[in-house]
Amino acid sequence: MNKLFIALTLLTFTSCQDGNSVKTKKTLHKIGNRSVSIVKIEGCEYFLTDYGQSALFCHKGNCSNPVHKLKSE
Repeated sequence: MNKLFIALTLLTFTSCQDGNSVKTKKTLHKIGNRSVSIVKIEGCEYFLTDYGQSALFCHKGNCSNPVHKLKSE
């Protein structure tokens, strides 16, 4: 049990570091009074807005990643 507590404590401290290198792009869109940004992760685009301790993060319907394009055969 003691090892589990130590592992969870270390996980908590290491997950809070600000090592994020994902670039964001501002948009003109708003949700309430919050600005919405676009982030690109592994070729897919997502909408992102934060609410203090919370966030909204969802995949864009018109993502530019070619993996989403339908092939006509």
